[in-house]
Amino acid sequence: MKRLISMLVILVTAIQLLAACSSGTGVEPTAATNPTSDSAQATQAPPATTAPAATTESTEPTAAATSDSAAATGKPIKIGLITDQSKALSLYGTQEINGFMLGLEYATNGTMQVAGRPIEVIVKDDENNPERARQLARELIEKDGVELLQCCASTSSALTVIEIAKENNIIAMIDPAAGPQITGSNFNRFVFRTGRNTLQDALTAGPYMVENVGKEFVQLAPDTDFGKGSAASWRSIIEANGGTFVSDDVFIPADTTDFTPYLQKLLDAADEKQAKVLMVTWAGANFPRLFQQMQEQGVLDKLTLATGFGDNVTMPMVYADAVGSVGMIAYHYTLPKNEVNDWLVEQHKAKYGSYPDLFTAGGMASGIATVRGLEATKGDTNADALIAALEGMSFEGPKGTYTFRKEDHQALQPMYMVKLISITDPDAKFFELLQERSAEQTAPPVMVTE
Repeated sequence: MKRLISMLVILVTAIQLLAACSSGTGVEPTAATNPTSDSAQATQAPPATTAPAATTESTEPTAAATSDSAAATGKPIKIGLITDQSKALSLYGTQEINGFMLGLEYATNGTMQVAGRPIEVIVKDDENNPERARQLARELIEKDGVELLQCCASTSSALTVIEIAKENNIIAMIDPAAGPQITGSNFNRFVFRTGRNTLQDALTAGPYMVENVGKEFVQLAPDTDFGKGSAASWRSIIEANGGTFVSDDVFIPADTTDFTPYLQKLLDAADEKQAKVLMVTWAGANFPRLFQQMQEQGVLDKLTLATGFGDNVTMPMVYADAVGSVGMIAYHYTLPKNEVNDWLVEQHKAKYGSYPDLFTAGGMASGIATVRGLEATKGDTNADALIAALEGMSFEGPKGTYTFRKEDHQALQPMYMVKLISITDPDAKFFELLQERSAEQTAPPVMVTE
């Protein structure tokens, strides 16, 4: 009998479907979401219903002098958006793009202008390849003349893009990539992240897991920057709360299709070392296959599974046996109760024929934060001016109040503990809110090393 007593989110594991399955999302791609594979495409969202007023509390920049000509002449602000549009994380990428464009629209009240400067977004597909992301970042800056970067679905891609941002003294806004390295060991002053990182996930659910599920853990994750960062986050929080890991973490190549030898290591941990809880971090197209093989090989008969509540599309595929289980999630459209989220839900439904999904809110938060920073600098994209404006800034987004922490530029934000109550609701009303965890309760430790 499968032990899905307490299904908990280790990270937000939105699962990319095959293209045929993705067509069922109801999301109609816009010009912004489908640039040609080797070229950029600029997009300017059309005005929509006027956004409700959004309150902003920001730190006034100390270097806010507007550049001599750009703002005065109404020169467009070009933003380069790099994300996966065609490979394993493309579902994440679509959510990021749609959310970012809606965030710009919301924050500018439909004008798509800041301080008299129109906003252009140039979208490029990194194909879930960090070296391609690095190349595209350089091209966007050197050839397309972008002044700001927005990135990425993949942590590995984000780690390369933030290097290019540093080399060129421009701001890179990060969401949804969740690896803690981005605002930790690989942090630089040009990075600001609106997305949560995996330490915030762990702080939301880790203490509950130790207290209510079990104290002896074994962990599985993809052998990627994201997987290693997530595993380290969960290990640190679980151990700090009295749990133990009875064996080494099992890291699996992300393109694996036959998981048998890795699953045997989990069975050995259960049989020989009395592991009780299996923590699974995963992201990508093969998560359903991993889940199926865990069931077939008896892993779920011996270990209580702890894994992620993902996106609306794949919930019915993967979590059919998990109704009634409890976990955390970074965002679901039914959870926040505020004007910004209400606007997002209404506009996303109108534009794309579906409800905003797991990472749509993060993309929107990035768009809003970008505009709020540019408002504070009067349209100046100079990095020193924007850093001074963004550090410590609080702004209202779809999850409520976000605050960029000065020490590492990580956005502190609410998180959610939920109970899965349905996988068949036609409006994807899958969850019952158990607890909203505040930004303060889920604030990760500062891990900047420079």
